[in-house]
Amino acid sequence: MEVQLLVYDLSQGLARQMSMGFLGFQLDAIYHTSIELNGREYVYDGGILAIQPYSSHLGHPMEKLPLGTTNLTMDVIEEYLDSVRPIFTADAYDLFQHNCNNFTDSFSNFLLGHGIPEHITGMPRAVLASPMGHMLLPQLVQSVNAGRRQNGNGSLLGLQNSAQQASPQSPPPVQPTTPSGPPHPHHKLRLPSFANTANTKPVLFEKVPPLDKLIGKLGDDMAGQPAVHALRKYLEERAKSASIAQEKQNGPASVAIPDLASLGQLVREAVKAMPRANLFAAVDLFRCSLVDPRISGFFAEEVDHATVQSVLGVVLSTEGEACPYALRLVALQMVCNLFSSPLYARELFTHAALRPAVVQLVAASFLDESHNSVRAAAASLLFNMALANRRSREGRTSSGLPEEDRVELTASVIEAIGQEEASAGALQCMLAALGHLVYCAPLDGELVDLLRVLDASSVVLGKQKAFPNEPLIAEVGSELLGKGLQRP
Repeated sequence: MEVQLLVYDLSQGLARQMSMGFLGFQLDAIYHTSIELNGREYVYDGGILAIQPYSSHLGHPMEKLPLGTTNLTMDVIEEYLDSVRPIFTADAYDLFQHNCNNFTDSFSNFLLGHGIPEHITGMPRAVLASPMGHMLLPQLVQSVNAGRRQNGNGSLLGLQNSAQQASPQSPPPVQPTTPSGPPHPHHKLRLPSFANTANTKPVLFEKVPPLDKLIGKLGDDMAGQPAVHALRKYLEERAKSASIAQEKQNGPASVAIPDLASLGQLVREAVKAMPRANLFAAVDLFRCSLVDPRISGFFAEEVDHATVQSVLGVVLSTEGEACPYALRLVALQMVCNLFSSPLYARELFTHAALRPAVVQLVAASFLDESHNSVRAAAASLLFNMALANRRSREGRTSSGLPEEDRVELTASVIEAIGQEEASAGALQCMLAALGHLVYCAPLDGELVDLLRVLDASSVVLGKQKAFPNEPLIAEVGSELLGKGLQRP
């Protein structure tokens, strides 16, 4: 599908006429942009909207710029838009830092791997850098906010009402159906940690380590690459933007993401060129970026998952020395952070090469008796997989984990629970992951047969002496696996 950038002038020609006198430099327009795709115009105006092209009061754009062609399906694109709606809200709107052009830049990066022209995204910086622009800032912000209040719903252009009729034609959401026969025993039990997943979020590893130290581990050649400089700039600006957003209490802020095709190439080159002892630094930088759903969404759709699979390949390699501890740890955290995008679970569950690699990564990492953090990260990754699988199952979609993988992962986590003696955090994640894997599993299925053969209830309850303050032991061991799986 062709992707077009629609460029409007909010000043209706005044910027071109008066900018030199007011600002001291020529400004062709006060840019407002949107993306035209598949017969709809996507715009950030009090939220992410899809309208009939040219139906706003701005009329036809002053310019249409072809950005390229995307091979993504509309289902995937709509999932991406759903994933970033919590970022592009009415409350998060900022005239200079988080506006319609930031949205189109992010959307273009997802669709095509590159953003919109720099002269558009750079306009706010140019205005604010001028003495007059800085002086006019309070008046401009006040004027825009007054217009948004008048339009309602935080809308600058007043599109909220008309957008409802112009939204993309899509089938109604699938409503979960209630299976025939008696309700599952789990519905009758007291299972506060598993009864409702509406507010349960995946585990993400968001902390950014000292960048000077981390980049220093890359070596001079790798550290000097433009993609490293771009990634560093993005991470620093994201940290600053998040701090500002927190102070304003207006939701998450957004910064321009780096070129994602170059980022993927950087990681793949590092896997080939760097010593395994230092490779963790490149993977950790990549891991930090994936907290952003725009970036994880891009790599969820990457052809053959080349970047992620290159990392997993070296971590799981059986040739030569064992995988270094730091590399295995950041690889686990990397895959966890891919779950910041809802696109990733479906890709993971359906990709014939990626899924077995991740299953192997989890199972092998549970065997690391020397490092609590590795076992905890493996448990976090399994939790994300189990939660996504449960939601797929409850939504009656076909993209959940195959039964053989659920059985293998369940056997691995039960063995890991039985052996865990040191880390309360790792045990807690293991129990939570096991609970979501097992919740409402068919009583006549292979998974429940495995749980009975392994006497999983006794294995879990056997942890009470070593971890007396962990409430999930009783909830999972006694309720979920005990009462919940009793034979009729």
